[in-house]
Amino acid sequence: PGDIRSLLKWIKQNLLKERPELFMQGESVRPGILVLINEADWELMGELDYKLQDQDNVLFISTLHGG
Repeated sequence: PGDIRSLLKWIKQNLLKERPELFMQGESVRPGILVLINEADWELMGELDYKLQDQDNVLFISTLHGG
């Protein structure tokens, strides 16, 4: 496993088929997307530099929605 930065790059290249700009901004997630690593806010874990470990659970939650 690498770090969150490499995971986001992999997700962009392999999973996001249309409009990656809705998920990514530069090399990070867009504002409004909550990232949890093992149920903790990624800001507490080092954000992009967090080194992934086996069995880590990474969850992306959009806090933006239509009205």
